[in-house]
Amino acid sequence: MAPDIFLKFLAPIGTVAGFYLLIRCIMSLARIISPDVRERFPAGTDAKRVTLPRAGRYLISIVVPPFTFITGTTHFSARFAIRQSASGAAIEYQGSRFAVMQVQRTDMSGRKSIPLGRFECPAPGDYEVLCLDPDRIRPGFLLEVSPHIPALTFVPLVLGTILSFIMAGVGLIFTVLWVAGKI
Repeated sequence: MAPDIFLKFLAPIGTVAGFYLLIRCIMSLARIISPDVRERFPAGTDAKRVTLPRAGRYLISIVVPPFTFITGTTHFSARFAIRQSASGAAIEYQGSRFAVMQVQRTDMSGRKSIPLGRFECPAPGDYEVLCLDPDRIRPGFLLEVSPHIPALTFVPLVLGTILSFIMAGVGLIFTVLWVAGKI
């Protein structure tokens, strides 16, 4: 009796719920890989104006071109000055040397974003970002300002994607076998 109830009710429900959760997880992963707020610019002697739509923590990352296997490490010691455009108030920048628990992103073209440091945006608005050591950034590498993604958010999302895939797959297999009369 118990296996029959499982096949009639739980397997199809598990399939639908698994596919729903899988789609939600993939959409969330897509937002992490390609965030809606992302400003890329070359390191130079001029400040770059970036518009940040909400308060929160943001990262300054280096964008490594595709097929670059040796990136070097001098960019980790680059310093940045950040200030609000309207008031000129300075924002504290915290560099992170060789941060192990940082989420590194690779987009579909093969460019890898490696976090260099972070800052807290107190309010939405325009900010100016200036690289104080542009000579530490290799030619061809870009800088990027994007929202901070904590590893404690990213890891459960990856695990949820794996579990929802398993749930959808197993539910689908049992549903098909039940409809075909094999079980």
